[in-house]
Amino acid sequence: MKKIFTTLLVLVLAFPLFAATGKGCNIKITVRNLPDSKLILAYYYGDKQYVKDTFKLDGSGSCTIKADTALPPGIYLAVFPALGNKYFEFVVNEQHFELATDTSDLANNIKVKGSVENDLFYDDMKFLGAKRKEGDALNSAYRAEKDPKAKEDIRQKILKIDTLVSNKRLAIIQQHPTTLYAKIIKAMEPVKPKEAPRDAVNRLLVDSNWVWRDYKNRYWENVDLSDDRLIRTPVFNNKLKEFYTRTIIQVPDSIIADGDAMLSKMNPKGELFKYSLVYMLNEMAKSKIMGFDAVYVHLVKNYYAKGLTPWVDSVQLFKIIDRGRILEPLLIGKTAKNMILTDTTLKTTHALYDVKHRFTVLCFWDPDCGHCKKEVPKLAEAYHKMKKEGIDVEIYAPTIMSIEEFKKWTDFIREHNLDWINVGDPYRQNNFRFEWDIQSTPQLYILDKDKKIKAKRIGAEQVEDFIRHEIDPSYRPQHPMNIQDENDIEPH
Repeated sequence: MKKIFTTLLVLVLAFPLFAATGKGCNIKITVRNLPDSKLILAYYYGDKQYVKDTFKLDGSGSCTIKADTALPPGIYLAVFPALGNKYFEFVVNEQHFELATDTSDLANNIKVKGSVENDLFYDDMKFLGAKRKEGDALNSAYRAEKDPKAKEDIRQKILKIDTLVSNKRLAIIQQHPTTLYAKIIKAMEPVKPKEAPRDAVNRLLVDSNWVWRDYKNRYWENVDLSDDRLIRTPVFNNKLKEFYTRTIIQVPDSIIADGDAMLSKMNPKGELFKYSLVYMLNEMAKSKIMGFDAVYVHLVKNYYAKGLTPWVDSVQLFKIIDRGRILEPLLIGKTAKNMILTDTTLKTTHALYDVKHRFTVLCFWDPDCGHCKKEVPKLAEAYHKMKKEGIDVEIYAPTIMSIEEFKKWTDFIREHNLDWINVGDPYRQNNFRFEWDIQSTPQLYILDKDKKIKAKRIGAEQVEDFIRHEIDPSYRPQHPMNIQDENDIEPH
């Protein structure tokens, strides 16, 4: 437990340190041989550590953390700048106790008075430290040993140490089930996969994905999702991240279903719910995987727009809900809204719905855009190649421009042989820029024959890959199918 505190401690007001319970706290901390110094009180919240206050150590190296309101339960840190930011951790659940140590070994020399939680915590830490030393020595011997029998003897000793540690932690969970520390060590326990059921001749009675589904469904069985104390420990965020990014299938429908199931086990007014929902929304807001904005829209509609996020101020909440409203009609699988724009004659109009092809590629571009000047010719090359091979595709290319840029537009079309449907709105009479959320160019969408959105925000090189794969699922794309740019989605 003796560590060098290197993580930046951030002072935040968003997560109040003292909870208005009316019970108050009185925690005395003494560090012998460290008189007239400072103690920085910090705490975990999700994946970060936050500072709330600084206390002065008196001439005997003591200070008292005292308030009329209680400290929210969790793992806290006592950080000492005079010792190069070394620190020790302690558990806050009880509100009145004492901790005493000295500068020679902050954590290992801790003496606890009046706290069952910290008695359990430090007894366990010291036991683990001792067993870790034994295990390290045995592991070194195991690697060096050449004799198979002796090697096996060492392995059995290592397994025995693992069993001792597991049994000790199991005893804490069983004998002190309501303590925060028992909840923490139980949450750290991985879910043990079960064997898939088999019949008398060892044939699987279920499909091959049963083991994974069972593990996913039992993922949270060791974590009390109704206990908000866990948010102020370093455990919960790791479990959440593992679940959300690696355990559940990374497709929107699965992320939505399993995310909802997890949130349903939490108190909707609690800290775990708040942290998890914010984490999920931010993950989707920054995702570069095509189609994940569907999860963002789902979270906005079912949580933010339903008044379940009182921590979000009204201005930010409006932005988030408005962003979800803009994105919803542009999700994969939605039917595209029609556009009717003029061509280069500025007299003839062309409607998107009049394009009768198996695939329609929408290419929103700007003749003044440097990236467009690189990407649009690539798209033209792929377009001509596919047309030559008889692939039923057409490009409907709305141009973002003003009438002053008319000549640049027509010159670029002629120079690069853009012989597709070139349309624009030079007099700004159409709302398509906002309806299609065109915040950067180029923006490419692929529609099917019914004008349903099949792909979006992909690069010019990916268009041919996607269409060929739609025609022949055995076709292996040559480029990764990630979105081309950020959606500029509003976070949390």
